[in-house]
Amino acid sequence: MHPLIKSESTAPIVMVDDNEMDILIAVRCLKRSKLKSRLIGVRSGEAFLEHLDHVERGDEGMPALVLLDINMPGMDGFETLRRVRARAAFRALPIVMMLTNSDSPGDIERSRTLGATGFKTKPLRLEDHVAFFNGLLEEDGAPLQS
Repeated sequence: MHPLIKSESTAPIVMVDDNEMDILIAVRCLKRSKLKSRLIGVRSGEAFLEHLDHVERGDEGMPALVLLDINMPGMDGFETLRRVRARAAFRALPIVMMLTNSDSPGDIERSRTLGATGFKTKPLRLEDHVAFFNGLLEEDGAPLQS
């Protein structure tokens, strides 16, 4: 997979995850990385679709990348991805499906079929999280599949 974010980009990264602690850890790790983007945490698929309404109206900037948790109550990551890809304005938006404790081939295949740009098992260690963010950079470009 190719790198997803240009090194000079300041467009936000949106993380859609029902776990507030995972969002807080990602914010800390992003600050330690080489990326210049800020992280916007969104706690549900429904809230993310509302965020995209704001993007379409021009109230919010287009994200550089979306990190989408698969396992969420209510609308899960798969359904969220399906709904995002159904909207013409967001068909090319890079979306990485975050696999919580699974690298299930079925989850990976379903992610691909629905139009995910990539997939990644959630990093457990802070250093791995920072390395993941650094790997998104055009200059570093580590593959997302793990």
